[in-house]
Formats: sequence, structure tokens, C-alpha cells
Amino acid sequence: MNAREVDVLRLLAEGWELADIADKLGFSERTIKYVLYGLMKRLDLRNRAHAVSYAIRAGLI
Repeated sequence: MNAREVDVLRLLAEGWELADIADKLGFSERTIKYVLYGLMKRLDLRNRAHAVSYAIRAGLI
């Protein structure tokens, strides 16, 4: 998992909206969605809550 994915998951876990995450990290909202989609597809995660849960259990955030 790369640093961008971890940053997105950390902010998502803190309750940030996708547009706010994009502004904070300096990417477009579409890029943030693409990062999440790629992560969820690669790790076979069902949704954003599942992705955050996975990251917490894995000790990434």
C-alpha cells in the first residue's frame, strides 16, 4: 500500500468528505475516487467502511 492510499484512508477514517480530502492532498476528487477504487478492487474490499476497517486492523492508520 502506498503513502497516498494510506493518507486517503486516514482522512476518510477521520470523517473527511472526498472533496475535502482532494483539496488537502492537492489532487482532484476523481483521483481520490480512483485511489479508493483501486485499493478496494486490489484488496477485495466491499466499500469505504470496509477499507477503513481493513486499514485499522492492518495497523496502517
